[in-house]
Amino acid sequence: MPLALPTRSIKAAALVGSGLASFSRTRRSSEATILTFHGLSENTRDRGVLDWSLHLQVDAFRSICSMLAKEYHVISLADLVEARSQGSGLPDNSVVITFDDGYASNYELAFPILREFGLHATIFVATGFLDREEMFWFQRADLALGRTQKNLLDWKINGKNLRLYLGTYELRQQSLRQLLPELKELPDTDLLGEVDRLEAALEVKAPSFDDLPKPMRPLTWEMACEMSLSGHVDIGGHTHTHPILARCDVMTMRAEIATCRDRIHAELGELPSAFAYPNGGPDDFTRETLMLVREAGFKAACTTISGRVHDTVSMYQLPRYGCPETVVEAKATVSGAFETLKDWRQSCLKAMSMI
Repeated sequence: MPLALPTRSIKAAALVGSGLASFSRTRRSSEATILTFHGLSENTRDRGVLDWSLHLQVDAFRSICSMLAKEYHVISLADLVEARSQGSGLPDNSVVITFDDGYASNYELAFPILREFGLHATIFVATGFLDREEMFWFQRADLALGRTQKNLLDWKINGKNLRLYLGTYELRQQSLRQLLPELKELPDTDLLGEVDRLEAALEVKAPSFDDLPKPMRPLTWEMACEMSLSGHVDIGGHTHTHPILARCDVMTMRAEIATCRDRIHAELGELPSAFAYPNGGPDDFTRETLMLVREAGFKAACTTISGRVHDTVSMYQLPRYGCPETVVEAKATVSGAFETLKDWRQSCLKAMSMI
């Protein structure tokens, strides 16, 4: 059965087709947009991976980059931060491209496209991932549910009883979507132990880096260095082992941020200027986190809270939009059409309340 068209895609098509995206592009031209990607994938999907939301198909990324190169000004994050810090203007309709985590596909698939269209991006890397010290906990959960021989698992977490159905690939995907938000709520000190117990209950071995399917594999430092030297890519910090920082104590937060900074400096020969909070939602970092990022010498930090960059935005809470999956969705996002529609709705509700 074909999947239903996502609601956001339907809205995006309506906003572009109605002309609201073109209107917003002119009306909001002084605002900048930051887009968030993670990894890319070839156009066939390996069933060894359950969560494909982190791995956009490469043809979609190329089409989005082609559109951005023709219709927008793609600038570096460093240029945006410098302009906003100094109170100077940006080119109209500025867009910043970012990637999180540090997947090898950033080099193998995204980097050639960036060079093809003359675009710039910032890749926020979790340095322990590049060091091949410890893979991401969410990769382990993905592989555990994907490789188990069990068809069902009853799992208690956060006081909830989850029934994880595993009889088909699609059911395993649904179960992973059910489980991941619960794992994200755990304190950092408990998270890896919970993943250990999950693997034991599912009777699968903890995977090695050599076990990772191609889309999940990390960059090498050689890849990161080549991209950094090219002039098309900046390497930013994304902690060392990718914990959700708000679930960590202050000492752990400081160590994660400082170790990440120091590893990038050691491998690339220069200090990173920008940072991105893992997961990046409003509850995923704290006031202490912001202070520690600034203390570590970072000039800016990105969230994953949707919004546009304007004069009053904090440099340590820069908003970013999630990965657009089509050119139409990208157009609706970078034009500001979603925000224009939201503003109009709020204005209508306010007017109605006064009647």
